[in-house]
Amino acid sequence: MARKLSIMDSGWLMMETRETPMHVGGLALFTIPEDAPADYMESMYRYLVKVDGICRPFSQKIQSHLPLRMDAAWVEDENFDIDYHVRHSALPRPGRVRELLALVSRLHAQRLDPSRPLWECYLIEGIEGNRFALYTKMHHSMVDGMAGMHLMQSRMAKSADEGIPAPWSGEWDANKPKRSPGEKVKASVRQGFSNVSKGTGQLVDLLRQPKDGNVKTIYRAPKTQLNRRVTGARRFAAQSWSLPRIKAAAKKHNGTVNDIFLAMCGGALRRYLLSLDSLPDEALVAQVPVALRSADQASEGGNAITTVQVSLGTHLDTPEARLAAIQDSMKSVKGRLGDMQKAEIDVYTLLTNVPLSLGQITGLSGRVSPMFNLVISNVPGPKETLYLNGAEMQATYPVSLVLHGYALNITVVSYKDSLEFGVIGCRDTLPHIQRFLDYFEESLSELE
Repeated sequence: MARKLSIMDSGWLMMETRETPMHVGGLALFTIPEDAPADYMESMYRYLVKVDGICRPFSQKIQSHLPLRMDAAWVEDENFDIDYHVRHSALPRPGRVRELLALVSRLHAQRLDPSRPLWECYLIEGIEGNRFALYTKMHHSMVDGMAGMHLMQSRMAKSADEGIPAPWSGEWDANKPKRSPGEKVKASVRQGFSNVSKGTGQLVDLLRQPKDGNVKTIYRAPKTQLNRRVTGARRFAAQSWSLPRIKAAAKKHNGTVNDIFLAMCGGALRRYLLSLDSLPDEALVAQVPVALRSADQASEGGNAITTVQVSLGTHLDTPEARLAAIQDSMKSVKGRLGDMQKAEIDVYTLLTNVPLSLGQITGLSGRVSPMFNLVISNVPGPKETLYLNGAEMQATYPVSLVLHGYALNITVVSYKDSLEFGVIGCRDTLPHIQRFLDYFEESLSELE
């Protein structure tokens, strides 16, 4: 039975072009066990493809007949080809992380085939240090970035000896608890009007805020180098930072891990734009996604996030002043979201995302004033060590997307005692994106 996409999920299909593929991904690094046989990587590939059926959302493709996919719906792919979706490749020697990130940059720039289920997975061997990687990408209409990370991580083992099926195996559908028919309650018409009114009111109140304050909303961002048109070329950079180290900095400044993370981003962006002689006098504004569902709901598919706008204090010279501006901005955001009901947040989210979609579809994005400067995400991840068919996961890096007018994305995911940074940008619009890794370190050091 066909399942129609929501307005937000359909929007990602409508916005997609050759220059702006609308998928999100993840790069996980694994250690090959010391006692692994010579054919270990071949057996790992067999584990990924020799599955008993395919579970949702991996088994579903888009069905559409109208222009812009306005009638898009999910249907089961009756001719599913696992060998197309799961691919085995290798890096040339010496297989440095540098070559791995270059490969992921190229793979992430390629659009998914719209006639098939919108995901692909690459098993990559030949990485120095007796390691291999798994790069997976899924279309944003299929799952949002936070849910995609949770979905993959929730289907990994907690020990090397635990035997669980591959993440897309049909066995996951068989073990999934069924939702009772009465669990979902429809809101009344009166309640619906109330939610629209309150959600609209929240947006109007924010738009009335002084532009030079720390309270931000859409259209409160200066136009920068980040806010130009993009090409289809991508560059991906990734690195891990010690979570205890960041927590110590947070304690020093009476803040949170997220405060320090945003301050690292603010400091890095200031340094980057200064190096290009293009730092604006106004603070950059980050669009920050906030998850609206728990990790165990990720397999339901689709998008369940809202977004808030946060000042990054990039116009301020000192790290203490930038951090204070970020904390003030976040305090306002948390208070406003805390006062809203889920249905009101849904309306607010729709109202703030429609201009983004229209800007991409009409080609105005990157030519007019930006709604914000970039997207920055912080995805909470597992605290325990995870394993894939006996191989220990060393690190997991998020690989997000960029849009016309929004050429840079910074996302982190926590894993055990690390924060794993993933930075992706348009290769042609933003030069030397890899410098952000040095700038993050410098920004953290000055906060320390």
